[in-house]
Amino acid sequence: MEIKSIGIVGAGAMGSGIAQVFLVSGYEVLLLDQNESALAKAQESIRSGLNKLAEKGKMTIQETEAAFGRLYLISKTANFEKCDLIIEAIVEDLDVKKALFKELEDIVSDECILASNTSSLPITSIAAALQKPERMIGIHFSIRPF
Repeated sequence: MEIKSIGIVGAGAMGSGIAQVFLVSGYEVLLLDQNESALAKAQESIRSGLNKLAEKGKMTIQETEAAFGRLYLISKTANFEKCDLIIEAIVEDLDVKKALFKELEDIVSDECILASNTSSLPITSIAAALQKPERMIGIHFSIRPF
């Protein structure tokens, strides 16, 4: 399976940093947060991060514009329907994560990979809420400035 579209749940520092990494790598990114101000702040942070890459000569202005153009801010999980990979970067609460992944499993294709960026909860505990727990992975990012 080729991954083309990535969904990220949570537009805080971690979620926006993950989004920027994938945008720079050429992926389409759908960034979800229920808080509109968090989405706006994430958009501004990503734009600033891309501009810094251009200033440092790591990307051209055209490349940063193309990367920013692949970012879609969304407010509903239903928009993840065609994503190939979804990464959550939300509050470290097992019940909240389980509920999110149960909801996502009903929306996305059977091939979509579901990933948690948790740093403290067992992936197996989150996956236990799924009908197909084998599609769940743990993935962790350490976001640092480029």
